[in-house]
Amino acid sequence: MNIKIFVCDNSIEGIFTAIYQAWSSGNGHANNKIQEQGDANQYTTMELFAEYITVETNMELVNKVAQSVKNKISEEVYHMISNVALSNYQGKADLVYRFMILGFAMGNKVIDDLSNDVVNKIFKISRNVSNEAHHMMGFLRFSEYERGLLVSVIHPKNNIISLITPHFVDRLPDEKFIIYDETRGLAAIHLPNKSAFLIHIDDNNMIRDSFKIKSDMEDEYKQLWNSFFNSIAIKERLNPKLQRNLLPLRYRKDMTEFL
Repeated sequence: MNIKIFVCDNSIEGIFTAIYQAWSSGNGHANNKIQEQGDANQYTTMELFAEYITVETNMELVNKVAQSVKNKISEEVYHMISNVALSNYQGKADLVYRFMILGFAMGNKVIDDLSNDVVNKIFKISRNVSNEAHHMMGFLRFSEYERGLLVSVIHPKNNIISLITPHFVDRLPDEKFIIYDETRGLAAIHLPNKSAFLIHIDDNNMIRDSFKIKSDMEDEYKQLWNSFFNSIAIKERLNPKLQRNLLPLRYRKDMTEFL
């Protein structure tokens, strides 16, 4: 049989739709591949003699696959797969496909088979995404703009905005805030005592222009925060290497105390 490559949206919904179609194709798992869409410069040369199939996301199929994973494997595996779908790992769609083939054969025991290369990669990628989300909850900083709007601009490696937003909704239920992932043009918007929602923003300059007018107190808050940060430091005990391990440099460009 010819190789069939199912090209899907770079999301858990797109990946699940592609997995359903690949599974139902009758082409055999060994002859199927799944590829998530991305920037043109992220792709290798197209395979010769392979049939490329564009997959349109179908929520009915997504729900069928999601329920099958939860019921026949486990909720834990579903969350691991969801984390991998949010990662920046190239080739994650086919990796999830291979993992699910194992999962439906082994059940929840699949997560213990870390000697298997596919399982090991899933475990490590999922843990990496969870760790970054955990770090971001502590490192994220808001600035106050006019009319009390709180704004945070972040640049995470993985697409973790949907993982961290519920934390801030819970901590700041009465505030209106925006968490903006500038790398992906994705913003989480929260209004007081409402559920947050995600939107895609095509023009980074447009959203940055709308954040130019800060509140009267913002500069004072920033100076107070920097003063506190500097005053608690003990000169004799400074350890830049340890600080870099605990607070990687890539987070600092978005943190008030390092601006």
